[in-house]
Amino acid sequence: MKLGTLLLRNAAIGLSQLEGALRNQVLYGGRLGTNLVELGYIDLELLSGYLAELSGFPMATPTLLDEADPELLEKVGSDEAHRLRSIPLGYLGDAKDTVAVGMVDPTDTDAKEQLTLRLGAKITPYVVPELRALYYLERLFGTPRRARFVRTARAGSEADPPHDDRRRQQPAQGMVMPPAFTLEPRRRRSSQQVTSGSSVPHAMSYSAACERIDTCTHRETIADTLVEYAKGRCDALVVFLIRDANAVGWRGWTAPPAAPKTPIEELSLPLGGASSLQSAHDSGEAFVGPSPSDAKPVELELWAALGATPEPIDVVVIPILVKQRAVNLIYAHTLVGPPPQFLITELLDLAVRAQTSYLRLIKSARGS
Repeated sequence: MKLGTLLLRNAAIGLSQLEGALRNQVLYGGRLGTNLVELGYIDLELLSGYLAELSGFPMATPTLLDEADPELLEKVGSDEAHRLRSIPLGYLGDAKDTVAVGMVDPTDTDAKEQLTLRLGAKITPYVVPELRALYYLERLFGTPRRARFVRTARAGSEADPPHDDRRRQQPAQGMVMPPAFTLEPRRRRSSQQVTSGSSVPHAMSYSAACERIDTCTHRETIADTLVEYAKGRCDALVVFLIRDANAVGWRGWTAPPAAPKTPIEELSLPLGGASSLQSAHDSGEAFVGPSPSDAKPVELELWAALGATPEPIDVVVIPILVKQRAVNLIYAHTLVGPPPQFLITELLDLAVRAQTSYLRLIKSARGS
């Protein structure tokens, strides 16, 4: 039985709530339970109970996680713990031949085998919700979560530090919108020559990018395709998720020799005040040109994170809309002159194709 079916059967959620969570899962990723908690439909304690019932494994409670054995944590290591989404809790019994391990997916046979090797003991899985696991992985190992999973606390969820810079928001003020800019997307054709300052060849043709997005079976393919398409056509491209009035980094690329100073997935830029990101988000149309703010605080933060030197004069930001609401922003810049028109036109077309694929994936998720 699937989690959604179990929750519906027990009247823990309604059908419209399940559909909303499935929709968010397609758009923003994460597990179904994560999206249900983020939407406020259930709390973490209720989710934990249902995950234990569904999987047949005991719960990794906050008390157990708070008291995780430091020696076992060191044996697994931060990188492996994050990769396996697993937290060793402590030995079971005096023989110390079995370790209790909190796992997001306690049925993952490969993860259990790797944990057994690293810990030198048999393991007994305990189930832990994704959001709680990510909170404790950050707390116990000191490795920041991806910005997408940094959330304002709801009832029953672990609170984030009150001054977490990665989830700040700013109120909109003094918004200066650029002139409306629209282009009719052109159909499949060969892209132009390399326009960025690097010698990176095109990693993917425009027609191949169209086909991959049109036929994708998972949201990650959309972001990966946009990044591959960018190589050789611009000096930087970032695909943002729109979360809690912030543009959160999802995937990105910078042309060598530049290298991101901040991991793309740790980026969180406020959609407040005047910026190219804010303008594209609010208007639902492409923004092309210099920042609408003379001070450029958001762009400067982004350029510093991307290691952009010199600072771009003009940028392009294109929203991906689902039901008239921006769910992603595609940001790109070239350092030698403004972004060329062919790049803008093709990105506009790829954004429309991504929208169509999102709707197809949402429909498929609801029907599964």
